[in-house]
Amino acid sequence: MNEWKQAYRLAAFEIKASRRNLLLIMAFYIVASMIFMQSFEIYLNGEFQFFDLMFLLIFFLFPTWTKGKEFQMQKLDGDLWTAPSIVMMQQLPVTKKVIIKSRFIIHALCSFPLQLALLISMPLISENFREMMTPLAYVSFLLIWLALSITVGFMMAASEAGGNFKTKAIVLSFIYMLLGIGAIYLLLLLSNEGFIYWTMVLATEWTLLSSLIAIILIVGGWKYWQMDMKRTMKKTDYL
Repeated sequence: MNEWKQAYRLAAFEIKASRRNLLLIMAFYIVASMIFMQSFEIYLNGEFQFFDLMFLLIFFLFPTWTKGKEFQMQKLDGDLWTAPSIVMMQQLPVTKKVIIKSRFIIHALCSFPLQLALLISMPLISENFREMMTPLAYVSFLLIWLALSITVGFMMAASEAGGNFKTKAIVLSFIYMLLGIGAIYLLLLLSNEGFIYWTMVLATEWTLLSSLIAIILIVGGWKYWQMDMKRTMKKTDYL
């Protein structure tokens, strides 16, 4: 518990330092999201093929942009890529566990409220969504997307530990990621249904099973990415 209190103090310092940037991007995020979500009903009717791609970009990437540039991962000395704050905090009398927990607190504060705003807007905007979802199915739907937020989004938080990488390796990793995203999205297009729609089907047709798997992923993702970040920090040369 003491580690979480220390982590919260570190996180609060960064949130305060990024407050102006955070508020501006949050305002932009909310306006852009609400305008974009007006197309959700069209998507459910199968007439907006790129809704999934745009939604996933907003859901996963926008929250990471709320952090100030000085707190985002970047290239430092030599081949070192990391968030400058990671280097700075290692000079403080705190453990690596505290630093890791602070990064996850910050990511959660920057992502969960905005992501929930998107998910809550769906039944408010779409009559088709309301007709398809029972209250229990909607809870399962929320759990599925919370699981995705943690298993995918916290990977971004863990990556802030950085590492000693050549520029070529960074570029190749980025290319592979784009190819992977493109391949997954192509499969979704060929299936004639989108990713969001399939998560709705899972929540509706296999409500309890989907909820159970989502909870396992939430707990597993929360623990795994903290362990992964700790391993990365141990093997990275920050000097």
